[in-house]
Amino acid sequence: MKNGKINLVDLDFEYKMWKNRLLLFVKEIHLLKERNEEVKTEEYIEELNTVELMVLDEHVEQLQKLSNRIKVQENEMQFYNKDFPITTAHKYYAEHIELRKQMNGISSIHLNRVADLITALGI
Repeated sequence: MKNGKINLVDLDFEYKMWKNRLLLFVKEIHLLKERNEEVKTEEYIEELNTVELMVLDEHVEQLQKLSNRIKVQENEMQFYNKDFPITTAHKYYAEHIELRKQMNGISSIHLNRVADLITALGI
């Protein structure tokens, strides 16, 4: 935000960062599932149970939904292009802040889950 106004390129940058982060989170879950398959033969490490795997699948769905919402917001930017730069009073800014809250929340949840699962899988 420069001089109290937000430019289109600022929002575009943040959306790119978020989409990359969400993609990374999905890849981490894929790696955790691969690790789970590896530990099935380990004597001292227990594999994830069905509920834990279902939670991971649900989490991936949430990550993908948020990624899709970000893509929709990006597509809508072309219709708001004439409005930029915008101020904090603009409807688009409020929508962006809500996406930011969702992104921060899902990031926190993801990091906590991954830390717990890494510990559980004996790493």
